[in-house]
Amino acid sequence: MDYKIVKREEFQVVGIKKVFSFKEGQNLIDIPKFWEESWSEGIMGRLKELGNGEITKYMGICSISEEQALKQEMDYWIAVESTEELPSSIGKLEVPGLQWAVFQSIGSLPDAIQQTWQKIYTEWLPNSKYEQGPGPQMEVYGFGDNRADDYECEIWISVIRK
Repeated sequence: MDYKIVKREEFQVVGIKKVFSFKEGQNLIDIPKFWEESWSEGIMGRLKELGNGEITKYMGICSISEEQALKQEMDYWIAVESTEELPSSIGKLEVPGLQWAVFQSIGSLPDAIQQTWQKIYTEWLPNSKYEQGPGPQMEVYGFGDNRADDYECEIWISVIRK
């Protein structure tokens, strides 16, 4: 699997958050619905205004506390990078400065990105010189038609050397 290692300083994202169960892959069903609801309710337009305008990239950010891991739950944010003041309906998350393994996913969503996640955990992580580090995991969505066969997005995973 192709990847690149990127070091990034701390940054802030703003968005909306829900808690999802990952028991029996329920998150693979519910998270795409969360995105659909966010688009249909106009939330994505509001986030774009808080981000960097036309160059804003949407992010899906997953974080799991120790307590949540025991319950097989996770926080999932739909967010944009921003330093703007926030309306009360929008939350913020500070993403720590970390070293990331960045993977490109190409293809129609949600299938392509879900397949990329699976390959990262079943093929790349067990065989790489890295292990998953602290902090959240991120999906960074590119521009264009996310149902197209050539749609491009990225998965960012915090890593440390084994």
